[in-house]
Amino acid sequence: MTENNQKNKSFMHGAIILLIANALVKIIGAAFKIPLARILDTKGMGYFSTSYQIYTFMFVIATAGLPVAISKMVSESKARGRDYEVTRIFRVSLRLLMSIGTIGFLALFFGAEFFAVTLLKNPGAAWGIRAVAPAMLFVSLMSAYRGYFQGHQNMIPTATSEVVEAIGKMAVGYCAALWLKNKGYEVSAAGAVFGVSCGAFLGFLALIVIYAKNKKSKAASNVNNLKTDSDRKLLWKLVKIAVPITIGASVFSLTSLIDVAMIMRRLQAGGFSADQANDLWGSYSGFAMPLFNLPPTLINAITVSIVPAIASFFAKQDFKSAAETTCKSMKITILFALPCAVGMSLLSKPILNLVYSQTHATSTLQILSVGIIFVSLVLVTNAILQATGKAVIPVINMAIGGVIKVAINYFLVSHPEININGAPIGTTVCYVVILTLNIFFMKRSMKLKFPLSELVIKPIISVSAMAVAVYFTAPFFANSGKLIAACVPIAIAVAVYFAMLIIVKGINEDDIALLPKADKLTRICKKLKIIR
Repeated sequence: MTENNQKNKSFMHGAIILLIANALVKIIGAAFKIPLARILDTKGMGYFSTSYQIYTFMFVIATAGLPVAISKMVSESKARGRDYEVTRIFRVSLRLLMSIGTIGFLALFFGAEFFAVTLLKNPGAAWGIRAVAPAMLFVSLMSAYRGYFQGHQNMIPTATSEVVEAIGKMAVGYCAALWLKNKGYEVSAAGAVFGVSCGAFLGFLALIVIYAKNKKSKAASNVNNLKTDSDRKLLWKLVKIAVPITIGASVFSLTSLIDVAMIMRRLQAGGFSADQANDLWGSYSGFAMPLFNLPPTLINAITVSIVPAIASFFAKQDFKSAAETTCKSMKITILFALPCAVGMSLLSKPILNLVYSQTHATSTLQILSVGIIFVSLVLVTNAILQATGKAVIPVINMAIGGVIKVAINYFLVSHPEININGAPIGTTVCYVVILTLNIFFMKRSMKLKFPLSELVIKPIISVSAMAVAVYFTAPFFANSGKLIAACVPIAIAVAVYFAMLIIVKGINEDDIALLPKADKLTRICKKLKIIR
């Protein structure tokens, strides 16, 4: 195996570890949110989603850019042989994130009434905002540890903490929501969101244990190079990298937060009562959005792995490896996200019926699912631009997309015949615009030549055949029970998609070489004539 392939393989191993962890987290999340939606119903899910949304906004402002900055700086210092500087970077970032997390906790806890009543016009969410406030502190601290390990391209600690966090959130949140069910939707939703705080605390404890063991095993090697910048210079460098990323993420998080307030207001402007607006918002945010977020969350594994990998290549001026890793990450994203987008859109009704035993979010999920491919590629292209030092470009692009999203939502949601369906339309158009701009700047700054056959033509041919198969076979199973109506068409879609990828040679030996047990998999694939 060549040196470049070994580097790409290391990147892919990290991505695969996180992909598996994210899949487990989403399964655990489904085991939490599906029964939770049945306990809270649309009204309770409206309160839950609102309190969680304000937490997400505060969380993005506090921590979006710093883990990326930490992993980038750690990776670059390691590539230059500055082992002691790596430790200094971690210590500086930990102190910074502890301060940020404490401020975030106090702002959420004591400002809950302001956020719920004044800002979001949803007073019942105040309980939930207070309940989720402690998560700000623990998630901030986790970000320092995760960035440190990711900079070493060691994704196991991050994966472990994510799974522990998800289990804690599910166990505490579900039990609390069930226990408080008779206290009213507001209190029950607060119990559910309190699970987020407990899960974050457990995930933080897991990282402390892993770091302690790792530090003990590497104590002798941490002093082999004492060359380092001052704490002030390291802090300034962290902030310099993190701020553009944070602004970019917070711009879009802000538009999502504006969505909560705007959608409630615009639905009421369209003739719906406050309770009806909350029910529609709860249907969209509590039923359609979790399914829409599933594939992009899994793709996030690639974005976490790609930043330290590409940053390391750039530190060594190995631009060829950086370009190869970029193309590989985009190809993997497309091969995964494209069938998810098409399949979920075509099978929205049976999937919702299977998962939630109700289908009132069908139209929103059908529209929203189209955006899966675009949001997934936006996540990856943002990470690539950030890793190459072009962190300001995603900020501008996200801001443009956010403005378009807000404008579309404002005009469409107030139309009674469109109502909540205007929100997924705005989201999809927004991501299309951002992706177009990201690719334009990537090609211009990195001088990339994308292999259109591998990235566009072959995946589209494969997914088109899949779509035709689903369209004509799904109606035969529509009345065969929830499980069969959803799972059989999905199985057919998967089989047709992979069969077409083999026929059009959408998977090659270089792709297989990046996976664990590559030699064995290559022999099997050649024997089965999947590759030549």
